[in-house]
Amino acid sequence: MGETDNKEHNLIYSHVAGKPDARIERALNELIDAFRVSDEYQKYQEIRKKVHTYPELEEQIHAYRKKNYEVQNSAGKLDLYEETERMEREDAQLRDHPLVREYLAAELAFCRIFKHINWSIIQNIDFDVGFMLDTE
Repeated sequence: MGETDNKEHNLIYSHVAGKPDARIERALNELIDAFRVSDEYQKYQEIRKKVHTYPELEEQIHAYRKKNYEVQNSAGKLDLYEETERMEREDAQLRDHPLVREYLAAELAFCRIFKHINWSIIQNIDFDVGFMLDTE
């Protein structure tokens, strides 16, 4: 995120939640810096650049990721088992491409860091998410 992006983020954040606590902002900036130098992020960026050199493949990957996101966030509107099976059949050839597999694996590794951080924060502060505890 560039300096302009940070300023925009801080402006939006301050309008929504009031002025952010300086300690949280410092820790957040340190976390962002740690992400940028992490092996997972470096690997993801390296593969992302490779994929970017194949525009048609990149477009197919984005379409697959979009469908996957929509299925995961359908909130009961779709039969998840049926949709997952359909996607598996339709996108098998795409996922067999070595660069696609590498990209999706790198993206998943990076996303798992976010999941770990979110759950670590939630589990260590007094924030009621009892409705979610049965899902993990």
